[in-house]
Amino acid sequence: MKRNLILLFLAAICLYASAAPKNPKSFVVNTEKLGKSVLGFAGTTPVEIYVVDGRIDKVVPLKNNETPEYFQKVLDSPIFSALKGKTVKEASEVQLDAVSGATWSSKAVIENIRLGLKQAAKKSK
Repeated sequence: MKRNLILLFLAAICLYASAAPKNPKSFVVNTEKLGKSVLGFAGTTPVEIYVVDGRIDKVVPLKNNETPEYFQKVLDSPIFSALKGKTVKEASEVQLDAVSGATWSSKAVIENIRLGLKQAAKKSK
């Protein structure tokens, strides 16, 4: 009886430890739903924002229907790298600039990033 209680107790501890978040300051925000009304030239331009230990690790563009030639200008710009290493609060204060020649696409990406950072601020509290 005593042995069964000990085993049950150990199993409960293991179950709790595996279900508990490993690092609550690390998460990913996906803007597919958040930015569904944010349109670039050819549709939505969702992103994922990776937060690791409370800092932006990377911002990744997700599948979109933008013209590849023009979207490449956005990819080549500092939009996706400017926030790396910043806290969510610091990143929220960074002024990202639209890309000449890909204005609609870049403005939509910037708006998705803004929405994602707003959501990330809620998660990191």
